[in-house]
Amino acid sequence: MIGVIWDDRFLNISFSHPMIRDTAKARIRKFRELLDGIKDEILFIKPEPAKEEDLLIVHSKEYLRKLKEASKSPYIGFLDEGDTVHYPGMFDDVLLILGGSLTAIKFSSFLDFIYIPLGGFHHALPCRAMGFCPINDIAIAAKILSKTRRVAILDVDAHHGNGIQRILYKDEILKINIFGYDGHFFPGDGKMDEIGEGKGKGLNLNVQLPRGSGDDAFAEALRVTQVLEDFHPDYLLVNAGVDGHKDDSLHFLNLSANSFNYLGQRVRRLQRELNFKVISYGGGGYGDSSALCMFEYILGYLGKKDNPEEETRGNAERVKEEVDEILKTFYSVFVKNHS
Repeated sequence: MIGVIWDDRFLNISFSHPMIRDTAKARIRKFRELLDGIKDEILFIKPEPAKEEDLLIVHSKEYLRKLKEASKSPYIGFLDEGDTVHYPGMFDDVLLILGGSLTAIKFSSFLDFIYIPLGGFHHALPCRAMGFCPINDIAIAAKILSKTRRVAILDVDAHHGNGIQRILYKDEILKINIFGYDGHFFPGDGKMDEIGEGKGKGLNLNVQLPRGSGDDAFAEALRVTQVLEDFHPDYLLVNAGVDGHKDDSLHFLNLSANSFNYLGQRVRRLQRELNFKVISYGGGGYGDSSALCMFEYILGYLGKKDNPEEETRGNAERVKEEVDEILKTFYSVFVKNHS
């Protein structure tokens, strides 16, 4: 049995650009419909909205005031340079979104795996929105859990989780980021030599997937998760973004839905070997196949191997060399700092 955080309000919430808001909403609706096929294996959990002060764990008071003021506006506008939308009443939706993480933490005491389909806003910074993300729900969850537990984050998305990296860069939280990178694709950062500072030194791992990378390259990238065996987390927060699919409207990677099934299988195997709790997020996804990829991830975690699409190939050797170098750096720095 796995838990899925669900509220019917999720069907109408999107902070994405107006040009793709309908697509973003459609994937949540389609995903919910697909879950009916495995409903006997799912416990649906209604989220309790967060409190305003919960946002202050990561975000500034000034930014909190900005969110509340924008929510009072009768007009639709942008919180940033033209990506992240605000609309009348959006602050209540923000609290519901964050409440999904807090509710997942609460229910993780008796469920090993909980999935939040509308969550994973990894770009938001303490004082600003960014990239369709008004808040950083993953960073807040990590901060809460790390007070008493050992926490790791696996952020898989077409885009680098720059907000998570910046907020948690000095924290003793393992951060694995697998994303599309050419130095220009949004947000344009996530260098391999950015390995963390202070207590977080050696714990920030950036795996860059070149443009057009296929399923074989993605499988190579996931080898980096072997570091979890040395870190021994109590919790793994997984941002399972699906905007790396080959047909996504923000096209950069060339993954098939098979990669997301494999991701679920990988998380399942590691969870059973290392006995940690998993809280996972739907992340980004802006194409007709987004819901299928989300569903394949769930199937993979349930141990159901599926191949709904033809596998893709590209850049595997290059990614293999990159991961080898990242692992070499991790073990040399991690062992030195934590021996």
